[in-house]
Amino acid sequence: MAYIGRDIFINNKYKTWHDNIIAKAKNRTLEGYKEVHHIIPKSCGGTNDKSNLVPLAAREHYIIHILLSKCIIKKYKFKMLKAIKCMKNLKNKNVLRDFKINNRLYDKLRKEYSKYFSIYNPSYRQEVKDKISAANLGKKRSKETREKMRGKKHTKETKVKIKYARQFQVCSDEQRKNYSKIYSNLIWVNKDNKSKRVNKELKKDYLSNGYKLGRDMSYMTDETRNLLSQKTTAYWQRKVA
Repeated sequence: MAYIGRDIFINNKYKTWHDNIIAKAKNRTLEGYKEVHHIIPKSCGGTNDKSNLVPLAAREHYIIHILLSKCIIKKYKFKMLKAIKCMKNLKNKNVLRDFKINNRLYDKLRKEYSKYFSIYNPSYRQEVKDKISAANLGKKRSKETREKMRGKKHTKETKVKIKYARQFQVCSDEQRKNYSKIYSNLIWVNKDNKSKRVNKELKKDYLSNGYKLGRDMSYMTDETRNLLSQKTTAYWQRKVA
């Protein structure tokens, strides 16, 4: 099967399965609900020409995108993983997708997405922070709102999701430089077994209020040190990989 953007594909079994589904779909008339698929994805240089479009059933469309994530070169692999994520999360009354993927496949796709996200979108997190900061600039929150935000706690389910996501988090060199700039002007102070980072210019104010310089390490046991060491080792293994 000839492709305009064939250079983006890897010739493997997933590519063969992908081509067979597309070929079959082109030689039939699909009744009922259908979704139009770009054979060469638009994010990979595909067009809206009729020759590049094919109607697929919802389940076929989803399977095709899973196959694409396995037979497209790395430069575009992240875009295919992102497309799967968007399809899974899409909520629209005109889109009929009520099927579920199994836990093993979901876990694998999420891990791959997280890995390629850190490679191809290193500045995304900082861009989001900058947008939030710009949007909140000059806003004044009421006392009631501040109290709600201060007392807000994550649910157990949310904590599990955050913990899972952090397992695959890797900072880019650009992010590390940004963090260095931020933290270079901060110092640790502690009081009543509680530590926090504050601006260097506020050092005298905190010391006059009973704070001590440095971070309180009374909580650090041998077990805690071993756990932190394991996490640090795992982080650098992911970064090297």
